[in-house]
Order: sequence, then structure tokens, then C-alpha cells
Amino acid sequence: MDEACGGDTEANRLLIAVARAHRASAAALLGEIGLHPGQEILVLTLGAQGATTVSNLAATLEVEVPTITKMVGRMEAAGLVQRSPDPADGRAVRVSLTEKGTNLRVSVRERWEQLEQRLLAGMDAEEEATFRTLLARAAESLRAGLDGAPDCGGSRPTG
Repeated sequence: MDEACGGDTEANRLLIAVARAHRASAAALLGEIGLHPGQEILVLTLGAQGATTVSNLAATLEVEVPTITKMVGRMEAAGLVQRSPDPADGRAVRVSLTEKGTNLRVSVRERWEQLEQRLLAGMDAEEEATFRTLLARAAESLRAGLDGAPDCGGSRPTG
């Protein structure tokens, strides 16, 4: 039994192994274009939504405001996003993609496609469909145990 990897429950161990491998693969692919895991979601979300407040980004991405603030700071330093005052609320800050950030959207989508190809490698069409169904069902089951947890539908942002 390996307590560090989910105890003695096989489903937990397997899920943790998949999550770790997925994150490592994502980090390698995103690193090719100068991003870290999580930043690609911000690029895609801002690309789809346009300029929005830090608090709206946090709600959309289901993370805390300080997490977005830190991520935006790093991405701003890299020239990918810019902050500006919210015209509707002088206390709020709006975040938008710069031209450099906008130009990354295609590369991000390409990396996501490569990641999905790696994830589904060796599966036939029926196995892929079953895998997607089971992932969605697992996400739904886990969300059902959380009071007030948002239902993001198990999909990634597009844009």
C-alpha cells in the first residue's frame, strides 16, 4: 500500500497516476511555447470572453482571486496579458490579452490537441467514447459530493 499515492484504493491510485502524467505532459508541451500549466486556460478564457475582471476570471476558472492575481502578474511580466482599470468600477481591474497573448491561442489549441492524442493513444473509437463517458460520470459523482460546487460540464474553455 502506498499512502502517498492514494492509499490502497486502486481507482484513486490510477486517477492520481493519470492526473500526474497528464500534468507532466501538459507542462512539457506548454513549456515549448513559454507557458506553465494553468496559464493556457487563462489564454483560452480571455480569448473567448475578452477583457474581464480578475474576480470574474477566478469564478470562471473555479480558483481563488489571489491565484489569478499571481498568474496574471507572471503573464503580464511575460507580455501576454495587460491590466487596465474597469470603467464600470474604479476599484476593479480588467485583464485582457495582448497581441502576443492573442497570437498564442492557436499554439495553445495545438498543444491541447497533442495532449489529447497522447491521452487517447491506443484507444479505438468505442474505447474513446466509453472513456469520455466514464470521465464525465466520475466528475459528476465527485461534484455531487460538494455542496454548491459549480458544474463546469467537464469541458475545457474554447475560444
